[in-house]
Amino acid sequence: MADNEVAGTSWVVEELGGAATAPPKPQLSFGDDGRVSGSTGVNRLMGRYEVTGGLLTVADAATTRMAGPPAAMEQEQRLLALLETPQAFVVSDDRLEVGDGETLAVLVRADAQTTTPTDAPTDAPTDAPTD
Repeated sequence: MADNEVAGTSWVVEELGGAATAPPKPQLSFGDDGRVSGSTGVNRLMGRYEVTGGLLTVADAATTRMAGPPAAMEQEQRLLALLETPQAFVVSDDRLEVGDGETLAVLVRADAQTTTPTDAPTDAPTDAPTD
C-alpha cells in the first residue's frame, strides 16, 4: 500500500464504532501538503497528518468550539478520540477504514456520494424547440 494513498482525498464519515453517523455527517479532507481539514459534524477541524508504516497520524488538531445537540457532541468526541492516536487504515476503492474493532471509522469518498437534486427536471430540457 502506498503511504500517500489518502493524500489529496476527501471523505465523509459514514460509521463510527459500528454506528451510522447522524447528519450533518463528519467530513475529512487530506491535502497533498500534509494538512487535514474538515468538520466533526458540529465544529470545523484542522491540523496536520502523516502516513507512515501503514499508520495514519493526525497531529496538532484543533477545532472550533461551538456546542451542538448532545448526540452530535458525543459523535464528535468519538471521532476526535479516534484521531488522537496513530491508527491503522485501509483504502479500498471508495472506502477508507480507520482504526479497528470498537473504534473503527468507515468513510466514503466525498465525490462518490450520489445525491439526486429534488428540483432536477425529469423530462426534456425546457429550452428545446416545441414545434
